[in-house]
Amino acid sequence: MLSLRVTTTRLAGTRISLDAPRVTIGRQDDCTVYLDDPTVSRKHAVVETGAGGTTLRDLGSINGTSLNGMPVMGLARLQAGDRVTFGRVEALVEPGREWSTPAGVHVGSQGAGQINNVEGIQYIQHIRAERESFLADIAATKTTARRLVAFGFVCIVTGFALFGFGVVSFIQRVPEVDIDTPESQIPSPFGPDVGGVPLGIIGFALFATGMFTLIAGIVKHVSAAARLRRMNSNGMGY
Repeated sequence: MLSLRVTTTRLAGTRISLDAPRVTIGRQDDCTVYLDDPTVSRKHAVVETGAGGTTLRDLGSINGTSLNGMPVMGLARLQAGDRVTFGRVEALVEPGREWSTPAGVHVGSQGAGQINNVEGIQYIQHIRAERESFLADIAATKTTARRLVAFGFVCIVTGFALFGFGVVSFIQRVPEVDIDTPESQIPSPFGPDVGGVPLGIIGFALFATGMFTLIAGIVKHVSAAARLRRMNSNGMGY
């Protein structure tokens, strides 16, 4: 059996077991090995082991897979000593050993000075739980942002309509006013009162509230989208 030892990027030193009959490599959660690097595609490559040996196949990745500097087109036979590159992540093919990273392990998301070798399924479950929690938080933020935008838009439209109605009401009553009209009967430029407050003022306040709410919703949505992009490019985004 063979294994891979990553030799470049911040994942250098990570060892990946190829003992399973089929090992998928990429940045998607259901891959056998999750390589946490922005140049690795979600479904990047697959390594298959059978009676005829171990082969490597690219899965239509954006940045390509190469073997000993040559792009992998179709099936490529692997043997100890070969150098495989997934995007910018280069790995050396070595004989399999007991210390190889178990299949299904999440590789990456470790800071400088921390241990690069990943051990145990518990680590995978922890990382995936963190990712799922982070994605759930982003989804909740986007939902809140959409509601704020919708509420703000309704307030803006309603406020504008009320303000406009108040102004139109004032314009319609202007011809009724003459020099003998008592001051108490002179119409307000903001329209009739509702509960002692001119309708135009209510509309203006509602319009201003809608604008602030709309802006807050847009800011929250942009922030959530930026966090998601950082997670996809850097692997975490916290």
